[in-house]
Amino acid sequence: MKHNTHVNQPRRSFLQKSLASIAGITSASGVGLNFSLANAALANSMSRFDDYKALVCVFLYGGNDSLNMLVPTEDYEYQIYQQVRQGLAYSQESLLPINPNSPQPYAVGMPAAMSAAHSLFQQNKLAVVTNTGPLMQPTTKAQAIQDRTLLPPQLFSHNDQQNHWQSAKPQDPAFSGWAGRMAELITDTQVGLPVNLSIDGINLLQTGTSSSPFSLNSGGPEQFAGLDATKDWNSQRVAAFQKLLNNTPHLLEQGFKNVLLSAATNNALISTALEQAVATQVQYPANNSLAEQLKMVANLASVQEQLGQQRQIFYVGLGGWDTHDNQATSHPRLLQSLSEALSAFQANIDELGLSEQVTTFTMSDFGRTLTSNGDGTDHGWGGHQLIMGGAINGRELYGTMPSLELGADDDLGDGRIIPTLSVDQYAASLSRWFGLSESELNAVFPNLSRFDTSDLGFF
Repeated sequence: MKHNTHVNQPRRSFLQKSLASIAGITSASGVGLNFSLANAALANSMSRFDDYKALVCVFLYGGNDSLNMLVPTEDYEYQIYQQVRQGLAYSQESLLPINPNSPQPYAVGMPAAMSAAHSLFQQNKLAVVTNTGPLMQPTTKAQAIQDRTLLPPQLFSHNDQQNHWQSAKPQDPAFSGWAGRMAELITDTQVGLPVNLSIDGINLLQTGTSSSPFSLNSGGPEQFAGLDATKDWNSQRVAAFQKLLNNTPHLLEQGFKNVLLSAATNNALISTALEQAVATQVQYPANNSLAEQLKMVANLASVQEQLGQQRQIFYVGLGGWDTHDNQATSHPRLLQSLSEALSAFQANIDELGLSEQVTTFTMSDFGRTLTSNGDGTDHGWGGHQLIMGGAINGRELYGTMPSLELGADDDLGDGRIIPTLSVDQYAASLSRWFGLSESELNAVFPNLSRFDTSDLGFF
């Protein structure tokens, strides 16, 4: 699907209508918003692209036990799995076998709770990237035992491993994320609506060296209700705020004013655009916070032309994956929520005719231990991630399934699996499809050249 790369007159009219519709702080009687920001927003077209693409990151907070997403189905390997996983093992007969296009060391299936994801896999709309995690460089068990400096710092720590996944620079303090750095490379200007749109708050992944994502919630942008000049009871407050904004001699005051006006401009732009969002016939699952976030993503994707964005990066999240206890009950529920939300979202994207343009992928703090602690699992390292969309080569496992035997070469100790694919390779494959050049990939992912391949081939 092709889109104009230049801002045309309808787009200009749309922006002006959006700006004029802002209540209170952005009205002429409010805080005196001028159209310099509007003009900057109009200039924010990404002229290097003549198509539309979006990445959707689904972050699973807490560390998903993805070793229970792909389970051996044949007797010998299943017995190893059952012995190691103990009370967390799914029954062999309950598994939903999958038939990837390329061979693996052993056959696997998904638990019944993932039936919606299983259907997507069988329809070539879903694939799995196996045994992935933060790495400084390719590392074997022998190397890791001999030289711990080869390992990413603070392994098994929630905050640190989330940062490693989102920054792709485990050797450095986490000040920016790979999606934020990528967005800064592909946009003409950092003024206007950011490429990065979060439905789950501020995050490191979308934070650039000089930019932040625009945050909204599953209901839309947060409005400046306290500064709505159309409300009589607000008139004195708005007048006082207007006076403050008109008197900003200090650089910090000017910076605050610019941020405020930019946020108001973007609020209006998105709010007006969402009025034209394409209504869906898809029934999203009820009482599912991830589904609600993804529905907003679909709405924003449906109005990307009105927003003037050839590229969008979305961030959504689902918590609860730190399953130290009660895992046998809680983890299947989480897998079901994830699978049903992804299935509804993909159906919505298909309905919009954007299947080839929107790619969804998961990330999580880390995988979990092979061994059970009696009621759950503890912090691990490598794990499996899902990728979904019409552009991917679906019905495939990318990478190699690890051995599930304790003490094997894949086991660093205590059932913690050493990744065989890096975050860098995973994210670079997504970023190349998104439009980054080889030199840009190496700028965003400074460790990428240490690995044999920067393209896992899932597009």
